[in-house]
Amino acid sequence: MRLLSFLMLLWGASLAMAGAVHYEATMADSAWKTTSSPLRCTLSHGVKLFGKGEFYQLAGKQPKFRFFVQQAPVKKGKFSVASHAPDWKHNQKSQDLGNYKYRQGETPFRFKRAMSLRLLSELEKGMSAIFYFKDWGDGKDDVSAVLSPVRFREALGKYRVCMAQIIPYDYEKIKHTRVNFVSAKYTLTSRARRQLDAVATFLLRDPSVKKVYVSGHTDNLGTHSYNNLLSEQRARVVREYLLKKKVPVSKMFVKYFGKRKPTASNNTKKGRAANRRVRVELVRE
Repeated sequence: MRLLSFLMLLWGASLAMAGAVHYEATMADSAWKTTSSPLRCTLSHGVKLFGKGEFYQLAGKQPKFRFFVQQAPVKKGKFSVASHAPDWKHNQKSQDLGNYKYRQGETPFRFKRAMSLRLLSELEKGMSAIFYFKDWGDGKDDVSAVLSPVRFREALGKYRVCMAQIIPYDYEKIKHTRVNFVSAKYTLTSRARRQLDAVATFLLRDPSVKKVYVSGHTDNLGTHSYNNLLSEQRARVVREYLLKKKVPVSKMFVKYFGKRKPTASNNTKKGRAANRRVRVELVRE
């Protein structure tokens, strides 16, 4: 609380002191904007002459926060954050939210999931989130930048709807999908169907994926001609399943290799099981 009291005094004094700088949207200018898609959700607030604070979540990732600034720091430094009650919330107490290190570049203030959600909670309660630091020139001036709670709640509702609907996996997790098969079979297992459902869901929501390579493989049991046919059947059953899920035929390219490209040793039961597969590879533009 001593630190918080000091910060509040420092902030109040900075408004009156020559050389101190305070950035905050006015009541009239304060606005929160959301963008929504199956792959990305953002909730942002512009701070005039300073930058833009942004809460965001990407498909398959945890929610985070970052603060874009118009003038980026050229070296690392320290900053603190406080939750401050506006004049109209007399019954709320201000709180110290901790000390942190900022980085170089256009997004010096960054938080991972826990602190990101804490900031959301404070703003939802009608509190301002204030960032305190020394200026990025000679470090002599006190600077404060504020995320205002004005018009926050309506935008927060839209952001949460987007977060609830976002795909729980990203391109890196799904770009190389391996579907395995029972020995001598080319029918899809229930697990394989779930994997392909995830691939199709992602493909239909990410237009940047331009090609889908479907390659069939087998273990080394059987003749070359038998395994060539089996690998083709496996690849084509995967292709047909994806087509039924509305994946465009123009994006898909089928290949089959029989037993020529094992991913593991065929000398063990486990290795042969790994080799009985279809690999689905997504390629972006």
